[in-house]
Amino acid sequence: MQYIAGMFKIPAFFCLLLFIPLTMLSQRTIQGKIVAASNKEPIAGSSVFITNTSYGTVTSKDGSFEITDIPPGKYDLIISSVGYETNVYSFNTDQLPLRIRVEMEVKVRELQNVVVEPSVEEGWDKWGKVFLDNFVGQTPNAKDCKIKNESSIRFRYYRKSNRLVAYSDDPIILENKALGYIIKYQLEDFEINYKVNSTSFVGYLLFEEIDKKRKGLQRRWQKNRDKAYYGSKMHFMQALYNNKLTEEGYEVRRMVRRPNLEKQRVRKIYRPGSFIRISSNGSSPSQVVPAGDSLSKDSADYYRRVLSQKDDIDTYGREILTADSLIVGQEGGFKLLYFDDYLYITYKKELEDEGYLLYYNERRAPTFQRSYIFLQNHQVVAIDANGSYFPPQELFSMSYWAWDEKVSSLLPLDYKPYAEAPDIRKKL
Repeated sequence: MQYIAGMFKIPAFFCLLLFIPLTMLSQRTIQGKIVAASNKEPIAGSSVFITNTSYGTVTSKDGSFEITDIPPGKYDLIISSVGYETNVYSFNTDQLPLRIRVEMEVKVRELQNVVVEPSVEEGWDKWGKVFLDNFVGQTPNAKDCKIKNESSIRFRYYRKSNRLVAYSDDPIILENKALGYIIKYQLEDFEINYKVNSTSFVGYLLFEEIDKKRKGLQRRWQKNRDKAYYGSKMHFMQALYNNKLTEEGYEVRRMVRRPNLEKQRVRKIYRPGSFIRISSNGSSPSQVVPAGDSLSKDSADYYRRVLSQKDDIDTYGREILTADSLIVGQEGGFKLLYFDDYLYITYKKELEDEGYLLYYNERRAPTFQRSYIFLQNHQVVAIDANGSYFPPQELFSMSYWAWDEKVSSLLPLDYKPYAEAPDIRKKL
């Protein structure tokens, strides 16, 4: 099975924050000033935004910025400027208003094997489609997306470890005509590991509306945005937070995955094309013969059937889990999620996209959308009312969400649907 993870994590925090009491600011405002750590000079034109939202700005000539009308929740404020380390400040709106001073350090990028394995000169021509498929996605929305600054993306392939790495010093500018957004994505890490068949990317993104005046496009975007929202991980987390899993169309069961021990045993005994030694019966010497020739037809058929099975055996619980059984506590405005093994999540108001079946080479009719999640390090995950969760890299998605939730399908955390979710069950 291919595991694909879209992750957004918090790196080391390289800036100095000085908190100044505010009395005149709006209660939902964050202000600040951005300067260079080396000489304390202001840095104009720095990008300052709340990741995964449409709230952002750039610093003025004196390095100052202001973001107002921030909706309730927990967020990451991202401060980035060309040539400097990206800085992240996590805050809760209960702390607002705030004023901060950020001293930015010059970026020191550690590039492994620069001489032996430099960035690929013909990078985009060679790796562009691979990057688009794994970063933007292969959903219907992805077909209406275009990266505006492809030349800023560079690639490095590591032959020994069989890994492809992509990086960009500038934010990646993605025009999503399917959903009506310009996305500025500050890419911190992108890696395809061909050895284990996995993809991961890490970064921070800001949403901007393309054009609010064109009513025909607005109606199309509203429809597409709602389709992207319902059944998404953000929608699921909101339903979990509000204890409305069933009402919102979700069915959650526990899944246990264990190694296929019989396959492991058979693999040691029978390998097509291999040879084994048959012991002597005392009247003739031992012989080395092809493995298949030493088995009866029934045994050989059995071994082949076992070897065609998956490496792991999945066992699904019959009990439908409630939100109360998954939420283990509450801290302030956050609910704490914890579970063992895997959660098998079915969204029953919509069927799988045919593109998903083609991607996994599934020759069957579409069924309800099914995804798996597990906790990589067995840590508690905090969820807020917006559907965001922390630490984001702790929760790993597989199956439908792994295919669907690429950048082309993402929505701002402050997104509110225009209409109720259509329920495919009413048409079946």
